[in-house]
Amino acid sequence: MNISLTARGKIILSLILVVVVLVVCAAGYYAWQKHSDTVDKLQQATVLTTQQATDKNILQNELKLSKQNADMLASFVKQAQTGQVQPINYFTVQAPDVQQAAEQVASRINAKDPTLLPSALEKADNTIVTPNINKTPQTNYDVAVFKNNNYRNWEWSIGYGVQDGNNYIPIGLQRNYSKDRAIEAEIHFDPGQVKKVTGGELKYIVKTDKLFLIF
Repeated sequence: MNISLTARGKIILSLILVVVVLVVCAAGYYAWQKHSDTVDKLQQATVLTTQQATDKNILQNELKLSKQNADMLASFVKQAQTGQVQPINYFTVQAPDVQQAAEQVASRINAKDPTLLPSALEKADNTIVTPNINKTPQTNYDVAVFKNNNYRNWEWSIGYGVQDGNNYIPIGLQRNYSKDRAIEAEIHFDPGQVKKVTGGELKYIVKTDKLFLIF
């Protein structure tokens, strides 16, 4: 059977596209699995002092946050400490000292202790436990729990585009599975025949604070 060079080239191109799609899917799946463990660790409660919880540099280093997210979290904690925003939980704990009281609460949150309030066990990007050092009773200490979300897990989009003189409607769905990684799938529809798919895209997205270390 003779196959023309043009046909043979199309077959090779199609195979290359299939391989590229499979590689992207495999890389995305691997990255998803790899980062899920990291995300779970980042979501665990961290014990900080009241001052540390509002210091963006400490938040950036201790919680492995970007500068922008550290700024957002520091601002959130400051507002929550003054009662301007919610959620915030307070606990009175019996312990030898205030530091151990905070560590007890953090350990119970990380262990998903069912005796705690549901709001203290809610899944969040950041959970910070701070002791109240101003209260100094002999056995009972006040501990505050702050929860904050810096990003949304899912994003969707719809728009209008033109390619090679043809109009299309792009509909996209993006899954953010960590602070700086995402996968987006986009399908293009013919405006005249909404059920007709004219193309699509599958993208692996990496988020960064600076592009080429410049911007």
